[in-house]
Amino acid sequence: MPSAHLRCALAAVLLAAALAPAASASPASDLNAVLKDYGSDADIASCRFTIGQLESARSALGSDFNTYAPSVKAEINREITRWKDGGCKNKAGAAPDVRITRIQYKGSAKKESVTLKNFSSKSVNLRGYVLSDYAKHKIRFKKTTIKAGRTLKVVTGCRKGSKGAVRKGSTYYACRTKQFWENGGDIAGLFTSGGTLVSIKSYGKPPTG
Repeated sequence: MPSAHLRCALAAVLLAAALAPAASASPASDLNAVLKDYGSDADIASCRFTIGQLESARSALGSDFNTYAPSVKAEINREITRWKDGGCKNKAGAAPDVRITRIQYKGSAKKESVTLKNFSSKSVNLRGYVLSDYAKHKIRFKKTTIKAGRTLKVVTGCRKGSKGAVRKGSTYYACRTKQFWENGGDIAGLFTSGGTLVSIKSYGKPPTG
């Protein structure tokens, strides 16, 4: 059971997290959810949150946590490690472990891309999944699959000769005419068709409000 001092500290940071502006990938709301779980017994339930939600929550940790609740970050890191070591693969209800591993944001829509990798033990159908930036622009996938251990490169622009989204080999062309990712910094989030965040990755200096 958390000490009285720790409970008070968590109450304060929970309030701060709830009032913080949320990006499209919702770091503040993910942190809020993780803290509610942690606050009951100073432990994060194993595999309850996806690796994307955990990484999102970790990105929202402020300096207050180092002072008042340093064990929170350690608990989040422990759960992230559990996912990466395969400890959540067979848990009921666990979201597929598909992660954003690289963002190529420089250049035109034809040169921009986001690379996804399937760390799950089975193929994952991305139909209905959404790739979103901080400004809530969205790329919604049509039927396309990533096999276990494989990667998929998502190009913002169109494939030559195509007028719509299309898959060619290990590349998915979203067929957008305008640049999607901000050059100065952005946050990329991958969501399931049901809206669960499964991966988040930022670069540069992402917007904060």
